Amino acid sequence: MDLEEAILDKVRRLPPAKQEEVLRFADGLQHRSAVRMVPSSDRSREMDWLKENRAKYADQWVVVEGDRLIAADVDAHKVFTAAKTAGIEVPFLVHVLPEDPLPFVPGWV
Repeated sequence: MDLEEAILDKVRRLPPAKQEEVLRFADGLQHRSAVRMVPSSDRSREMDWLKENRAKYADQWVVVEGDRLIAADVDAHKVFTAAKTAGIEVPFLVHVLPEDPLPFVPGWV
């Protein structure tokens, strides 16, 4: 007997009132969402902008909205504040890493 059959067997042996309670509980489990859906923005335009402008803003913090630069500075707090002042509720704040043309290869030279 597998686990599911064992559970069903135990439920069948319960008094009718308890069986009803178990059924209500099981029905409630079916209707609960296991994953909470959170709305998110499509940031593909911002990612494209970063690819195109990486070299120009290397080692800086930037806020990009769509394909438009809102603020850039080495101080993340200043950039965030500028974005909030511009009315952007959830700024896409990114630290732009410089392009590294050579891959890291460990070993002795």
